[in-house]
Amino acid sequence: MRKNKLSFKEKTGAEQEECICFCDEEVRREASFQVPIDVPEGFVVDPAEAVAAVTWSTDHLSCVSEPCLTETGPNNEDIRVIYGMRLQGVITLLISVSPVRNQYGQGDGAVSVIHNAEIDQIVYYSDNPDDCPDFSDITIENLVFVPPFYGSPLSVTGTIVLVPEPDQRTYVFTANTGDSTISVIDAKENTLVSNISLSDIPTDLGVTLDKAYTYVLHGNANLVSIIDNEILTVTQTIPLTGAPRKIQFESGGEFAYILAGGSSIYEINISSQTITNTFTVSPAADDFALDPNGQFFYTTNSVFWVVNKYDINTGQLIDSLSNFETPNLIETPLTGNFAYLENGEIRPNVVSVIDLTTFSESSQINRLFDGLITIVFSADGTRAFFLEPYSEAFPENLTVVDSTKHTFITTVSLPGAIDLAVTPDNQYIYAAQNDDNTVTVYRTSDYTAVTVIPVGAGPSAIAM
Repeated sequence: MRKNKLSFKEKTGAEQEECICFCDEEVRREASFQVPIDVPEGFVVDPAEAVAAVTWSTDHLSCVSEPCLTETGPNNEDIRVIYGMRLQGVITLLISVSPVRNQYGQGDGAVSVIHNAEIDQIVYYSDNPDDCPDFSDITIENLVFVPPFYGSPLSVTGTIVLVPEPDQRTYVFTANTGDSTISVIDAKENTLVSNISLSDIPTDLGVTLDKAYTYVLHGNANLVSIIDNEILTVTQTIPLTGAPRKIQFESGGEFAYILAGGSSIYEINISSQTITNTFTVSPAADDFALDPNGQFFYTTNSVFWVVNKYDINTGQLIDSLSNFETPNLIETPLTGNFAYLENGEIRPNVVSVIDLTTFSESSQINRLFDGLITIVFSADGTRAFFLEPYSEAFPENLTVVDSTKHTFITTVSLPGAIDLAVTPDNQYIYAAQNDDNTVTVYRTSDYTAVTVIPVGAGPSAIAM
């Protein structure tokens, strides 16, 4: 992160003489304490039955709103002002331990101590300078009685929860090739909350399984950008030696895999955000998919008519299928033991069901397709959505499949859709419409449009 100082007045027009820096202080929503308690001479506390209790006062605690700068993109001008909500002062704790008895085991009293917990930390960042937390929400958790140990007094430890963890917001992201931005939609309100500027054209994207990061592929620049979904800011870029084409996340949530240049699969550790392995695939791959059980990955090649199976730990070629004509698109669910493979030399194409245990075709979806754009699985793996190009002559471009039985359910019309994202509860579909610069939300009970959301120019990929 850049550390150069910028004038608050220069960026906001506000009158303030001092410069401010980027928002680099770590957010801490909790504060721990450990308080020793002396038991009066002649009295004892039995650790087997001791109970600690605490009450507290926030009369001497205050909130300060501190402006700082955050990056929204890779360029110097891609910054904005946000506010760090700092809590300062003292929280007064009255801590008691009971029962306290005399040396003969008589009585049922308590021993108490007053402790002042010093607080000076930013608890969150906000766009609103008046967004201070409500002190009545402060709670004490993890209260533990610690008995005397090798001459040390008994003590009580605990955690002051200054601000409860917020409900995780669910975002929908679109990769906009027309203006090199990522649009961010709040899935609860179905409103656009941000357009994140990028230095290169975003061609595809994916969201990690824990929803913490969004990986953006730049097929024109041999680059991957990583967005921190809490602050909606690009925090890392990873250069590749080939053009990234597709990203997948393994079901354990530890690694991302990226097909680049058709001949390489990159393994990226999500925690460290570094490349940990690179596998060479041959011949050049059109598409790839991960084994739901995390043991293999599969590539397709429509020129050599082959589907290859590789060990995900070593990159070693394990097996091949050569009985399909021009196999191209392949997808797997997060849970299951199968893959869907589009193949066929002359359109319409078929979608074959590949049994991954035997690595063979087990059946076909009972419908023909005029070249699929994508196959998207629901989070629970019970539904698959096959998207074809839309045309007025053939308007029913979405096929819904029961992926537990591999049977056709229905077809519906999603005009202009180029990519899809499905809510975790299977209730809604978000369709990116490249020509209209919009995302339309469809209800899956009847596939009617609920709302249309304007986004950046040319949304070509969508994920949530």
